[in-house]
Amino acid sequence: MKRLNYFLTGFLIAGVTIGGLNINPVVGHAATQAAAVKQNDYQNRPDKAAIEYVVKNKLMWLYPDGNFRPDQTITQADLIAGLSNVKSLSQGVAVPELPANHWAKAYYERAKKEGILNGIAINPSKVLTREEAAQIIVNAWQNVRAFITKKNDEINKGASYVQFVSGYKQMKPKAGKFPNGVATSLYDSFGTLTRADLAYTLSVLKKDFLEVREAERIAEQMHKSIKISSGFVTVTAPKLGGVLEAKYYIVTKSGEYLDTLQTGYLKHSLADTQRVLVSIRNKETNIGLVDYRYSKLPSLVRERVW
Repeated sequence: MKRLNYFLTGFLIAGVTIGGLNINPVVGHAATQAAAVKQNDYQNRPDKAAIEYVVKNKLMWLYPDGNFRPDQTITQADLIAGLSNVKSLSQGVAVPELPANHWAKAYYERAKKEGILNGIAINPSKVLTREEAAQIIVNAWQNVRAFITKKNDEINKGASYVQFVSGYKQMKPKAGKFPNGVATSLYDSFGTLTRADLAYTLSVLKKDFLEVREAERIAEQMHKSIKISSGFVTVTAPKLGGVLEAKYYIVTKSGEYLDTLQTGYLKHSLADTQRVLVSIRNKETNIGLVDYRYSKLPSLVRERVW
């Protein structure tokens, strides 16, 4: 962030100098704004909103001239720093491969402690392929969303990392080739990522991270509200404002799914209950955030399934 601070400091100094010349403050401010817009290299780009989001939330930075350089390819260090910022990591462990004065050393230390560097050869200046970037993203998201761990399931082992990550909209699709050389219209593994591409990815991940964290809080409340008494299972779904929707499912022994979406409340015979499910999703995007399964009733031991 030193680059951004330097730019802002220069901006303020320029404003003082203009004032010293007795230029009309309104005219001077307007001229400064016009100059800033003229310098801005992402003002008219379709990914402007994502770039503004990552800068505002301190996930990426502007350069001292006020530009973002959206078409510049990213390095491994750029991605590691961005993911560390997305997850607000603050604790780290030693990474002896990097010199003490390397700008990304603290980010690498935090990433290593978080498991983001598992199976990754440390090379901060390396320009990443999309496949290499996707592998690091999967590492970063394994403890955020349960489905990410399914990349290692037998059924998904043949899938490229890009296919897995782009399929969940965490990376922009791009035509190209799979790692085995087969052509694809969506999941190119060999191309590179630009800073604009990274801004898209980090903005998606940060929003997802915050929503999942809130969904986990709600799921914990729902967990505490499940009641088993006198041969019945009783559940009451919370009423939520905003875009999140939470509901229970009671799955009967015959396989029927009863849910609380309409009533908010269910009471069912424990003897006829196969399992209870807790589901929280974003109702605007229809993206699931957290799912838990209770399949060892009357024990309320739960399993994270999403």
